[in-house]
Amino acid sequence: MTDSDICALCGGKLLEGFTELVLKAGDELAVIKRVPALVCKCCHEAYLTPDVSERVDQVMREYRAGKRLARPIAAGEVELEVSG
Repeated sequence: MTDSDICALCGGKLLEGFTELVLKAGDELAVIKRVPALVCKCCHEAYLTPDVSERVDQVMREYRAGKRLARPIAAGEVELEVSG
């Protein structure tokens, strides 16, 4: 196993899989589904390759420019209040 096969958060083994990204575009949220990633077997943290990251950036540019249609989804926004 190489360092690139190990999760930086928990030390678990990374396996090829998919993840879902929730990204903010202005005041809107965009969800990109079935994103290829290396996913930790233990904690499920996902790591993107540079190629996949570039593709996600391209999709978001197209989305912000109105060149990519998205299916509307319901979402709520909640602020976390932490007393200190």
